[in-house]
Amino acid sequence: MPDKNNRSGFGFRSNPVNSRQHSVGSNSITISFRKVEKPKAPLPQKEREAIIDLLHLCLYADSHIALNEGEVVSDLVETIGWDTNLSFTSYESKSIAAARLAKESPDAKKEFLSFAAERLQSNEARSFALEVCKRLFNADGTTADAEAALLAEIRAALKK
Repeated sequence: MPDKNNRSGFGFRSNPVNSRQHSVGSNSITISFRKVEKPKAPLPQKEREAIIDLLHLCLYADSHIALNEGEVVSDLVETIGWDTNLSFTSYESKSIAAARLAKESPDAKKEFLSFAAERLQSNEARSFALEVCKRLFNADGTTADAEAALLAEIRAALKK
């Protein structure tokens, strides 16, 4: 049965607790996304959209989307909020399509990252975006080489 409160678009249930515990082999990982310190000032919608765009690009970095990674996106939206005049589900569809296109060529990815960086106006928003991308990459317990490379590209784009 679909979860009526699902806003992720990935069919995941959003869990109202502050952390999730996942077992990976004999290791246990706790992801506590809501414990991420929110930016001091509320983010403007264009910055929230840029962060979501970056996370969607990150989701496709290693060609494997883990359940935990989709939950990170859902939890982030709950943490930072979303403009009620714009459906998150509608925006998410466009964002995922753009992220998939960006993955197809270095030029498309460069343009995608540049557009995200343009919308992230403050240093605080850029730092926050980088932090949430790192958390998404660590959500499944491993960071693939492709994820590490993309994180370096994001970091470079956000420094400009």
